Amino acid sequence: MLAFVALVALELLAELPAPHPPAPGAGGWTVVKTVDGVKLSRAPSERAAPWGAGDGEIAAPLDRVIAHLTDFSSLGKWMPRAADFKVIAQGEDEALIYFRFDLPWPISDRDWTLRYRWRREGDRFVMTWQDAHDRGPPLGKPVRPSPLRGYWELTATPSGTTRARYVFLAELGGSLPRSVTEQTAWKQPLGSFQGVRSATTSR
Repeated sequence: MLAFVALVALELLAELPAPHPPAPGAGGWTVVKTVDGVKLSRAPSERAAPWGAGDGEIAAPLDRVIAHLTDFSSLGKWMPRAADFKVIAQGEDEALIYFRFDLPWPISDRDWTLRYRWRREGDRFVMTWQDAHDRGPPLGKPVRPSPLRGYWELTATPSGTTRARYVFLAELGGSLPRSVTEQTAWKQPLGSFQGVRSATTSR
């Protein structure tokens, strides 16, 4: 089983352009804290921003979690400060989504376009995303972060819940204190877990 999971992770990383995160369990990851059962870690990257990761359990079956993650038409309501949201295109195993975020002063607003790809292999599901700004609206006033990279890796458990790993990198751009950049590495995975848990366990 572990060998299979490692193979899936390697295939996943191959789909994403550089920069690439360290493999799960590899050196470089440092556990920052554990909140609500989610182990939050970070690792240095080739950019100024570090990689962030969260590992934990979602008290919902795999099918329900997948249904939520691929329901892009409803994604905006689960994302705080999403002022604009548009599904540019969506197919059976990929989607192109535009986001704009209204952030509190003095932080400049951000916007980005992401290309999502996903696949399921038995009791495992993998979703990756990367910036695709050339496929979205032209650059405007908001700061446009780049690179943006990440993935969800989900595994069904015998008890009917879902084990999950969330990994991401966001070079947010603009003038941000170093503390904000470092905190984002663990706050983003935690917020993503909290959002998915809320959406999938309240049904």
